[in-house]
Amino acid sequence: MALGLLAVVVLAFTSLQVASLRAGQQGRELQAVVREMENFMERLRQDPQGIPALCNGALALGGKQGTCTAIPCNVAQDGGLACPTAGDVRAFQVVLRVEEKRLETVVYRP
Repeated sequence: MALGLLAVVVLAFTSLQVASLRAGQQGRELQAVVREMENFMERLRQDPQGIPALCNGALALGGKQGTCTAIPCNVAQDGGLACPTAGDVRAFQVVLRVEEKRLETVVYRP
């Protein structure tokens, strides 16, 4: 009877350990994708003139497929953004999606 109880406890502990290892791996993958997304956004902030070329649809980040959308905007009278805009583009509303993750920012042009 003691061996049976020990076996049940060991099996429960083993399944808990396996679930913990899976969750750790998923967390590392998520962290890598988010880091790649943040690095891509930083590249866009550093080169706002190149946004139309860099952010033009499908892309791969962190080994995952995603999309980047840049909406041209202008600064409205109240200081907000008027998107989309025609004419003088003063900013871009950038939306980056990779799987279920989404990052959004506004990049102003100098």
